[in-house]
Amino acid sequence: MIPAYIQRRGALPQNDASQKIGTILNAIEQIYKENASNLSFQILYTGAYQIVLHKHGDQLYESVKETLSSYIKGVREKAMGCSDERFLSELLYQWNKHRTAVTMVRDILMYMDRNFVPQSKKTPVYDLGIKLFGQEVFHKRALERIQLLMLDIIRKHRDGEDMVDKFLLKDLCFMMLEISKKDVYQPHFEHMFLLESRKHYNKEAALIFEAFSAPDYLRRVVNRLVEERERAIMCMDPETLSKIEDVVKATMIEQYKQRVVEKEGSGCAVMLSEWRLDDLRLVFDVLSLVPGAIDPCVDLVLNYCRTQGYEIVKDKDLDEKPLEMVEKLIKLQMDYRMLLDRSFSTKTSDGKLIHSEPFAKAVKTAFDDIVNTNSKLPEYLSLHVDSKLKKGKTQIAESDFDILFDQVIGIFRHLREKDVFETYYKKHLAKRLLGQRSQSDEAEKSFIAKLKQEFGYQFTSKLEGMFKDMRSSREINESYKNYLDMHNKKSEIDMTLQILTTGFWPVQQSFTMTVPKQFESSTRYFNEFYTDTHSGRKLTWQYHMGSADVRANGFEKPYELNVSTIQACLLVLLNENESLSYGDFSKLTSIPAKELKLNLLALTVKSATHDKVLTKDGDAKTLDATTRFSPNNEFKSKLIKVKINPVILKESKEQSQQTQVKIDEERSWLLDATIVRIMKARKALEHRDLVIETTKQLQSRFMPAPDAIKKRIENLIEREYLIRSEESRSKYLYQA
Repeated sequence: MIPAYIQRRGALPQNDASQKIGTILNAIEQIYKENASNLSFQILYTGAYQIVLHKHGDQLYESVKETLSSYIKGVREKAMGCSDERFLSELLYQWNKHRTAVTMVRDILMYMDRNFVPQSKKTPVYDLGIKLFGQEVFHKRALERIQLLMLDIIRKHRDGEDMVDKFLLKDLCFMMLEISKKDVYQPHFEHMFLLESRKHYNKEAALIFEAFSAPDYLRRVVNRLVEERERAIMCMDPETLSKIEDVVKATMIEQYKQRVVEKEGSGCAVMLSEWRLDDLRLVFDVLSLVPGAIDPCVDLVLNYCRTQGYEIVKDKDLDEKPLEMVEKLIKLQMDYRMLLDRSFSTKTSDGKLIHSEPFAKAVKTAFDDIVNTNSKLPEYLSLHVDSKLKKGKTQIAESDFDILFDQVIGIFRHLREKDVFETYYKKHLAKRLLGQRSQSDEAEKSFIAKLKQEFGYQFTSKLEGMFKDMRSSREINESYKNYLDMHNKKSEIDMTLQILTTGFWPVQQSFTMTVPKQFESSTRYFNEFYTDTHSGRKLTWQYHMGSADVRANGFEKPYELNVSTIQACLLVLLNENESLSYGDFSKLTSIPAKELKLNLLALTVKSATHDKVLTKDGDAKTLDATTRFSPNNEFKSKLIKVKINPVILKESKEQSQQTQVKIDEERSWLLDATIVRIMKARKALEHRDLVIETTKQLQSRFMPAPDAIKKRIENLIEREYLIRSEESRSKYLYQA
């Protein structure tokens, strides 16, 4: 607080003001000489207060400014006289000394700072001292020397010289920032630093790219980025960090992004072919730092994955080994996932891997193209599941079912014609269920549940219906046995029947045949039972879908033959005849020629485990009405239970055509139902919009062709479900 007597005094004469100013200027000189301990700051403060209070503030301010400027000029000349080794250190020493001195001067002139400076819109004393230092020290000759020496520190550090004083660089940068970021640091250091860095890294990149492999080059880039980040964080303004990073990225990444991918002998093509996933991770990490730089690598991965897959699905030899083809595709998909996990992904804070969207999309696109290139793949995929779920050599342990199902679903997702897979899967499932060859009902239901979860109820409703029929068939068979007991009827054969619902099962068109008398009573009894208990229902016997166990007596061992129902009928006829001709079999059974020939020839085939059941005369491949068949009296087998039915893995050409016809029919029904459903909801639609909406709703099952949609629309118009609008022929109206 200022004493009261000071406030009561009159005006301060000019001579007194000049004297007091002289005292303050002398004190400033002593402060710079580091003799401040001999000064009375209270007297100096009071003198400055009186000078300002009596309107001599401008004189005091200008005198202080001139004194500070004069001192700083002397500092500059003293520093310039030093050698390069000592120049920057001396400059920093004088800077720190100056800052300390100006802080003391500010304290002496605090009253002037608070009152005179704001009113006269002048610079506060401390800021004035800092500004003057910048103006006087950073003039052209000293500035060039400062720039060169600071850049030389950075160059030595980049070259790996251990003795470089990074703290000196840090203090110099902070000095410039305090003087003025805009007027000193940015134009006189940062600009030159970035310019020289760009030149340096342009030169270095050109040299090391030619000398190093692509991975080693990228490691050098990473090291340079780390070095520049550490230096910028430690020594420079925070905004300089992103700028120097951009320089390194532009010179060492952006300019070499294509060449890194294509570099002969070590580029991404070589990394992929040699499966160097860590090197690919390095490519991803480095090139991802620059927007768009990773794009050439994405294209390369897409083409590489597609080419690898095409080698599998277009292989003619593998087309004859469908299970091996699917195994290779599963392995390929696992490799692709490993590629994404290890090379093209990022990890969240909780450790979860997130695949890079461009690479994940590229791999998906490649696999989409791969699995849809071979039109037989839906069938092969179903065969693969069939081989694992049915009893036999290729079955797997129950603990591996989940892995199998995930692998199959992984490929199934990429199929565009999922309904084709469904068609084949129904056929294979039917054979497993009806032939009691399924390894595990739980596994079967588990796979269907996964399909349902992935693709909805509509996709699996018929498959679930098949299991429902199997369940109800067991109940019906129990009821049938009770029926026979109640009516004192005895069947000549022990018969178990499966009652199948039309629409659920892939049932071929049935045929009528004449069964031997041993079978006749059993079929008649069941017909009577079923029509009595289920009025209004019609039974159609599917003889070609059944199987039978036949005891073969008269051999050295009591063999039991597992054959088709048709084959059982043929063998029973030979109980009463030593031999029969093809014509005899045809006349006695009325079996269509194709089925008869197929079943007879199957009985004449020798396998690795058993001899042929029947012998025949004539050519092995041709049959006529006179070709005779006889039991093979020399029949032997390694097994007591002998399975005769051949396993047919692939459809014949005719069967394939029949399957395609059925698929086309089902698609026509689906198209009709979908179009009508859309039009019923929308009432009116343009042709283009109707095609788009229909495709959108059906693409989860199959990809309908626009021409096919157009054809079904025309058919619905003929059937008066739709009409054309009078306004435009391309517009359709729903007709209730």
